[in-house]
Amino acid sequence: MIKDNNNFATLSDMVNHLSQLLGVVGIVEYGGRTHTNMRPGGDYDLTVIFNKPISKNFSGIHLHVAGIPVDCMLLSVADFTLPQPADFFHLVHLNCTILYDKDDTTKQLLEGIQVNWKKPHVIGEAQKMWIRFAAKHTIDKLEHRLFDDELYSRLFITQTLNYVVECYVNLNELAPGKTKATLAYMQQNDPDLHSNINAILTTTDLALQFDLFKKISAYPAKDIGGMWQEGEALFHLNPGGVNDKGEQELFIKFLFGGAQ
Repeated sequence: MIKDNNNFATLSDMVNHLSQLLGVVGIVEYGGRTHTNMRPGGDYDLTVIFNKPISKNFSGIHLHVAGIPVDCMLLSVADFTLPQPADFFHLVHLNCTILYDKDDTTKQLLEGIQVNWKKPHVIGEAQKMWIRFAAKHTIDKLEHRLFDDELYSRLFITQTLNYVVECYVNLNELAPGKTKATLAYMQQNDPDLHSNINAILTTTDLALQFDLFKKISAYPAKDIGGMWQEGEALFHLNPGGVNDKGEQELFIKFLFGGAQ
């Protein structure tokens, strides 16, 4: 175990210390807590920006400051000059607050990603196909064996529910990692989906959970062709692959043309 031996009395003390480290050009915070908030409960999110990468092996650290969990990304200037974020979670920097900025470096980096990373989000055909498949996959696995292993069924439903919410964030271009903001947006814009998610997480009736899950799972695919249907051949496209229906129909004829 690597010991965390910091003795900061406050989050602000930590921020001040980090701003004085060699190579640090900026510090930003995001999430629901500010560095001046020392109330118990919740965590604190920040990113320290270095003039060059600090490691090939890690890009963040988790620690506690005066009992408050801290999630700290350790990024470099190069991470913010990419045409697209290296990690989906880096999009949180589109809506963050500068705490320290050396020579306006951080301000310029954030202005740059507002242009480059905020380009209109286009869902590729490969992603559409995968979402249509994933929406039906869990239903097919559980449809006729929901009660064979109830713990497995509940866990599988919960895992896929997380994926549905992740798709919702992506499809609506919401900030990742901000669950409260996502739920508030959902309640305002998709109240039925919000209501069904609330219901599935508050009931212990597995049959009802599964019924609600079917409705929730259909949501990500509703505007891109709907769930994969029985009797439909759904192709797994390569990244950047074209959804060429003519080619696919010819392949189906080749594959099953002689089948009786």
